[in-house]
Amino acid sequence: MKSILLTTTALVAFAGAAAADGHTSITFSGNTEFGFNDNDPGTSDIVINDDEQGFYWNTDIDVSMSAELDNGLTASTSFEIDITGDPANSSTLTSDEWVASLEASNGGIFIGDTSFAAETHWQSAGDMEADGFSSADGENAIRGDFSAGGVDASVSYVITDADQVYVSTTTGDDDVDQLSFGIAGDFGMFSFTAAYQEESDAVFGPVAEAANGDFNSDEVFGVSVGVSAAGADITVAYAEETNADEQSVGIEVAYPFGPVTATAYYVSEDSAADPDDNLGLNVAYSNGPISVEADFQDDQGVEKWALEGSYDVGNGLEVFAGVLNDNEGDSEDFYVAATYDLGGGAEVLFSYAEDEDGDNEDEVGADDYQVGTTIELSFAF
Repeated sequence: MKSILLTTTALVAFAGAAAADGHTSITFSGNTEFGFNDNDPGTSDIVINDDEQGFYWNTDIDVSMSAELDNGLTASTSFEIDITGDPANSSTLTSDEWVASLEASNGGIFIGDTSFAAETHWQSAGDMEADGFSSADGENAIRGDFSAGGVDASVSYVITDADQVYVSTTTGDDDVDQLSFGIAGDFGMFSFTAAYQEESDAVFGPVAEAANGDFNSDEVFGVSVGVSAAGADITVAYAEETNADEQSVGIEVAYPFGPVTATAYYVSEDSAADPDDNLGLNVAYSNGPISVEADFQDDQGVEKWALEGSYDVGNGLEVFAGVLNDNEGDSEDFYVAATYDLGGGAEVLFSYAEDEDGDNEDEVGADDYQVGTTIELSFAF
């Protein structure tokens, strides 16, 4: 994204314009955090790990602008301003997540850092290897949404990759890449989703995958059906990744009983590269101040498990703990943490996390705790 400079005068002028027109609104929200982390992964790991080291601070400002047009449409623009922990305290601000839209009651058009159509609607049945629809993370795309009769549908194209490389730059012909389509609907106790993405351009695809590891240049198709019966939610799905000659057929069942919800899935995989089937079981318990979740997965022959929980002590104090093993190793990752609500959007975090094999970087546990000891104070505005 491009860098921008904002002054106090400009912000006041924007706010004044919003107040002058009842059909126009400009809202600001954001958060600030600063803290200290004692982890030192070493020079060889600094490029790989994005852990904070020593003292750190950053501020994010979310800006949202909208206007109700005379013809019933609503025009909106939103973006995020980032102020990172630069020791030089540079006055240059960077912006990202820019999205502009034009919406009506039954649909809209979105352009910018917005989700692709297939990922917007696709519902898998467990961990399916063949449903590798591209997941947007920094790309610019154009997407159209439409809703009617309980059915939501979307179609999208990629304009630039996550490194802001334009499609036209890599192809010389096309201005868009990888058609993506998604549709979802609910009819009583039944639901369905279908999604498709075409193969990315042979030149643009590898460039996009390098900029965003969740971008898949292959052609992918999937369809799933869900039903709610006897208190259980059942999903059956089929997915196919054409270029990899891979197919997945999965079933997932979620059943709540009292304060416990159990979810299990099994996926039959048909692939020469990854022939092993996938299966998993998750049991979540939540009752009053206590929440506990146990998770087990056996995906492509790799077993992973995790046991995590939290306890709301009261008076703003909540404690967390967990132990995880996600690579069949002899060592487990673990963490302990606590948050204290100071009121008015302020919170202090204390955490300690160990990543024994170094594969999780700063993402230990469900809340992505940093490795080492961390003390952090945050404010939400």
